[in-house]
Amino acid sequence: MEYRIENLNFDLKVIGKGKIVKTNRAFKTIPTLWSSAKKDGFMQQLIDMSWDAQKCSLESLLGVCGKEAAIIGEEFTYFMGVRYDGKVPSDMETLIITHRTWAVFPGIRNAWERLTEWVPTSGYELADIPCIECYYPPKHKPRNELWVPVIAK
Repeated sequence: MEYRIENLNFDLKVIGKGKIVKTNRAFKTIPTLWSSAKKDGFMQQLIDMSWDAQKCSLESLLGVCGKEAAIIGEEFTYFMGVRYDGKVPSDMETLIITHRTWAVFPGIRNAWERLTEWVPTSGYELADIPCIECYYPPKHKPRNELWVPVIAK
């Protein structure tokens, strides 16, 4: 399974909004959330705040999944946002993620489906930090990636 290791040397400040998602419906619900965000202008608001003062390759639309990498509950909060260091708009929330080491996989859906196969042989274990779905701007290759918080064994 193709991946790379990224190390961030700063805290990741993500601003946006969270929505409750049923775990067994996540693959259907999450695209609907992004579609609604596009229709109501929230996605454009995020885009207008992102890709400014770039610090890393997480300069994109971000979907922060739950509270830990292994989502095992019946539901979790899916946080739609961007990395942003400016003043937070009053209608948005802030998440601060302090984890440093990430395994990054191209193709979000495939990565989610194969993650349980990768972990046992990888030399890493999952950290108790949420995974981040990263949706890049048009023409970026790959179009999206899954950032998985890891700790070396």
